[in-house]
Amino acid sequence: MIHTHRELRRAAFTLGLSLLSLTVSACGNDAAANATSRNASQPADRPVPPSHSTDSAVAPDTASSQTESAMASSSAMPSSLTGTLEPQARALLRAELSGAVRTLRAKVGQRVTAGQVLAVLDVPALHSALAAAEAQVIAQDVALRQARREHDRVAQLLKIGGVSSAEMEEWESRVQAADAAVNAARAQRANAAAEVQRLTVRAPFDGFVERQITTQGSVVQAGDELVSIIDPRMLELGAGVAAADAFQARPGARVALRVTGAADSVIVARIVRVAPSLDPVTRQLRVTVLVPNADGRIPAGAWAEGTLLNSTTTRRSPSGGH
Repeated sequence: MIHTHRELRRAAFTLGLSLLSLTVSACGNDAAANATSRNASQPADRPVPPSHSTDSAVAPDTASSQTESAMASSSAMPSSLTGTLEPQARALLRAELSGAVRTLRAKVGQRVTAGQVLAVLDVPALHSALAAAEAQVIAQDVALRQARREHDRVAQLLKIGGVSSAEMEEWESRVQAADAAVNAARAQRANAAAEVQRLTVRAPFDGFVERQITTQGSVVQAGDELVSIIDPRMLELGAGVAAADAFQARPGARVALRVTGAADSVIVARIVRVAPSLDPVTRQLRVTVLVPNADGRIPAGAWAEGTLLNSTTTRRSPSGGH
């Protein structure tokens, strides 16, 4: 009986293992079937993910750098002309005489017109000299009128024999001397007035105050700088052109410029002056480009880069042949 019970338990255990093995095998077959079904339903032309091998892939930073470099090179304009844009008209006003700055009417950025008073110096001695000259003119005028009255009276007496011809000639000489004295006094007054006018500093042309160098109340010497005026409506670029483009750099040639701070806009200007020879040091041809700036959008002193627009045309020899 004991052996019979043991055999029954062993048979039951063996049967359990067999059933467990069959269950695991069925699950594996189902998983494989599902995977096969999913692969069959996936489109045949679906791209295969790239390999992650570092030997064939490009790092993201490197690719980005290459793209930015390509964009920059494609949008950059080849620069054969560089320089600072300077106003065609600029005036540095100085004191002609020594004195105190009594009036100053010039602020940076202020618009001025030709002849407008910007500064007035105060030199009391000059005003005194002008006043004395005015008084002298008045006195000589009075003397001349008196001399003429006497001359006329003597002329009447001469007609009736009341005076001699010699006396008449004397009065004629007196009138001439008085007239000369009046002219001399007037000339002296004009000179004194001209000196006083030198105390007034005026704008030489329409434009803007670029710099206010002195202040009201300051004492300046003759030659000291007071105010700087510019007209920004026309700018000039002085630059060197490579020797290879020297034949194209002629008056009237067009130049495409880009100004720092306004890189998106291209300004078309023209060459107005060309040096007669290449610079012996740089081997470049010095040219002057005139840049219209009627609206004043470009500030004087801005940096510009550009190139000759006709630099790709057929070059002509100095003799004019092809």
